[in-house]
Amino acid sequence: MAISQTGVVVNKQTAEQPADFAGFCGKQVRAVVFDAVGTVMFPQPSVAAVYQQSLRRHCGVEVSAERATEVVRKALQQRSADADLRTSEDSESDFWASLIQTLCPGSCGFQDCFDDLFTHFGDASHWRCFPDVPEAVSQLQTAGLTLAIASNFDLRLNAVCDGLPPLAAISERLISSQIGWRKPAPQFFSAVAEKLNLAPAQILMVGDDLQNDVSGAIAAGMPSAWICRDTAVRFVVPNSAFRLSSLTELVTLLTVNVDSGAATVPQKEDRGRV
Repeated sequence: MAISQTGVVVNKQTAEQPADFAGFCGKQVRAVVFDAVGTVMFPQPSVAAVYQQSLRRHCGVEVSAERATEVVRKALQQRSADADLRTSEDSESDFWASLIQTLCPGSCGFQDCFDDLFTHFGDASHWRCFPDVPEAVSQLQTAGLTLAIASNFDLRLNAVCDGLPPLAAISERLISSQIGWRKPAPQFFSAVAEKLNLAPAQILMVGDDLQNDVSGAIAAGMPSAWICRDTAVRFVVPNSAFRLSSLTELVTLLTVNVDSGAATVPQKEDRGRV
């Protein structure tokens, strides 16, 4: 499953074929790039609760948690499916504003509601790191691997990461509004490789969205891992990717060569299938 910038579950997809790990053999990973929301962090309180409260306060509108979740989920799915994946700071702001207008059309309190929500989700105090993040980040950095965050977000992500100690330690951040393209656009992943000064095959992309993170990375020539912490979910990842149930598992799966700063992606027989 995947979680949007506002914490709503999106793009819950299945893949038709099991992962083919043979494609990873011999590839040397020198950098691990994490998606942000749903991969290393999540909103607290939940998006549904925050939207309900803000819409009630500023617009006088009662919106169910299910309704808020569905509107955001569908809008994010549509964005990822668009033929034109270009973006900017203004585009990101306009997108979130359009969601508020959908949920409270014609309300005179729209602007106050939008400002409230936009500020709320740009405040690190309303976000948490998943429990497995601190140790995984520490161990991967100790191993000499370059770490980065690559997210469909806007510049608010910098303040959020700076306020979360495990993420503040990751200085390389690739944000769609700055790059000018959203995942899964190939231009986004090209910008990641250029920023890290590495070949795509040397970069492992880790994310919770099969379309944006996994398929996008694979198309760009990057090895990829889909993280789904819900072990009850039996989806199968696409070929040329593998599945993680935690970031702790990532540290274990990567056979780290500390001296060279490279990690060998495990051979097929060393990794379990879903």
